[in-house]
Amino acid sequence: MTSSRLSLFTLNALCLTALAACGGGGGNDAGTAATGTLKVALTDAPACGVDHVWVTVTKVRLHQSATVGDADAGWTELAVDPAAGGRRIDLLSLQNGLMSDLGQVSLPAGRYNQVRLVLASQSEMPRANEIVLSDSGETIALQTPSAQQSGLKIKHAFDVEAGTSTDLVLDFDACRSIVRAGGSGRFNLKPVLTAMPKVFGTITGSVVGAQPADVDVSLQSYDTATGAVKVLRATAPRADGTWTLAPVPVSTTDTRYNLVVAAKGYRTVVYTGVPVASATPTAVATINLLSTPVRTISGQAMPPAADDAVWVRALQRVVDLPGTADDITVQTAGMNADAVTGDYSLNATTTAAQVAAFAGTLSDGANAGLYTVEASTAQATDRADVDVTTANVVLDLAP
Repeated sequence: MTSSRLSLFTLNALCLTALAACGGGGGNDAGTAATGTLKVALTDAPACGVDHVWVTVTKVRLHQSATVGDADAGWTELAVDPAAGGRRIDLLSLQNGLMSDLGQVSLPAGRYNQVRLVLASQSEMPRANEIVLSDSGETIALQTPSAQQSGLKIKHAFDVEAGTSTDLVLDFDACRSIVRAGGSGRFNLKPVLTAMPKVFGTITGSVVGAQPADVDVSLQSYDTATGAVKVLRATAPRADGTWTLAPVPVSTTDTRYNLVVAAKGYRTVVYTGVPVASATPTAVATINLLSTPVRTISGQAMPPAADDAVWVRALQRVVDLPGTADDITVQTAGMNADAVTGDYSLNATTTAAQVAAFAGTLSDGANAGLYTVEASTAQATDRADVDVTTANVVLDLAP
């Protein structure tokens, strides 16, 4: 499966005027400064091998300075359900564009350079953060980062304009954030969080031919200059096969969005040049998935340090036009390597993907059975090309 993301939370109506009432505001005079309103949302979709991901959100911290320390003045803290000690939410219950409001806050106008999401710790609240494994149904507590009390850092700057409402989506990538720790039975939470303005569109469609729970639908971008593949949004179809990708960034004339539908034992489907507008949802025709032989790419990708998470993924160039800038590469599978053993295993089909320009007729893509396997940490990347046409592949990587 591709990278996965959890579904939407929105921060609404907790504090509307004085920042001090939200537990922060040192250094800012909310009574005299021009203010605007900030609404924050948290999003993702299905996680790898996990049926439920429970987290307890206690607050969101905001600051205008990019360099200020955790204990310095000027932080605004937006408390989430403070009477209950936070809100415990199954992130995977919020798929296909669903949202759950958390609150909103009035802020002095200006640029904000730090956003932090704070989760309750297990010592503060039993069962605050835990997962339910798909294969066994076992419930396991997540080991949270030592820096949890100051909040999970999100790299994103945004502007709050006077007299206006600003929306912000926090993207909590569950599949990349949950790391198995060898045979200990423990799972570590290594949060991968990003943010984007909530100016978005929606893509809708449906799949037939495979069990919806086994299908991953994602919107991806590919940078032809750098070769970078990014998963922008992903979801699993509903029980009836229908799916919704939202929020997704509005596309521009120079944006290359690729819709990728992948499932174990089925040919990958890729539509290129998918348009996304904010006013009208983009509708995709029903996709009929066709069965195909599947291999595995497995091995070890050892973390260079104990606190590192290694993300391993399979990339395939499904459109390959020598001498042009029209090549398209997509991610077809991805997972975190085991934090202790480095073990990973990815599915890869032996048949070329089915590819078409948006609203076009699908045909065979390029490079059947040929993949680039990439193992990455925050500091380094190792990659290698493999061919699964005739056999499974064992490959060790050292990012």
